[in-house]
Amino acid sequence: MDNIPRHLWLRPPAGELIDEVMCCRERGGYLLTLHGGPAIRRAVERELHTAGFSAGQCHPFGEGVFAARTLSLLPEARGAAAVGLVLEAAGQVDALRAALDEPSAIPSLLEDSSNARFLFNPPRVQLWGPVNAGKSSLLNGLCERELAATGAEPGLTRDVIEGRFEHQGFEIRLFDAPGVWSGGGALDADAQRLAEVWRGQADLTVHLCPPGREAAPVADGWLLHSMADQDPAAPEPRISLYNAASLAAFKDRLIEHFFGPLRRLPPQRRFALHPQLREDLGNSPHAARGWLD
Repeated sequence: MDNIPRHLWLRPPAGELIDEVMCCRERGGYLLTLHGGPAIRRAVERELHTAGFSAGQCHPFGEGVFAARTLSLLPEARGAAAVGLVLEAAGQVDALRAALDEPSAIPSLLEDSSNARFLFNPPRVQLWGPVNAGKSSLLNGLCERELAATGAEPGLTRDVIEGRFEHQGFEIRLFDAPGVWSGGGALDADAQRLAEVWRGQADLTVHLCPPGREAAPVADGWLLHSMADQDPAAPEPRISLYNAASLAAFKDRLIEHFFGPLRRLPPQRRFALHPQLREDLGNSPHAARGWLD
């Protein structure tokens, strides 16, 4: 058991299910949130006491300004791993105190943890490429939902379509877009202009290169050879809806890109998750001392 909430079923060694709960590590003990009412709570407490556990003092909203305001981010955290990082950060008030005692190190601390914003506002990934490059199919496959219409007709997608998926406990926002081509009419041109606007808001653009197309140099974002099942000789990186390993590898790569640097930091360097705390630390470390109250 760690600081990422887990869904558990509480059942005594010999007996029927008592309740479904969420459980995580919390301040040296365990925090349980129950599904049932007072009678269920008494039954759970009785079984835990029999198993050698004792009730602890619970402070679900923190014991100080820093913990309370950090925990207030929980409703905004997207994904189980993001929730775990918020819970971890709430216990790092000593790390905040140490940072304030050495303000010259604050800029590097903030830079190292800059991707913390993605815990609450998931990164935007824009799929891009020519018509019939498999963008809509890839959106559906990665999100495991039928979000966009697919077919052989070029220019079938005339709007920006959003999907989301959670992987390794983190959430990614994925956007389909009209394909780039010169064979459309005025409506297709309008769709392209809209797509360009949305592309400008993306945190990462993934350029799809389908079979039969020569890969053009990519100045921004990633190049990905799509529909690789139709071209076994396609170079890496490549992806196919019919190859689950390639889908998983692409998701792994996205998570590493956006969240890997944050995950590799020690807890003492990834405590500054709250946007206001980050602003205070960046602009006025003296004002940030109010977080120690």
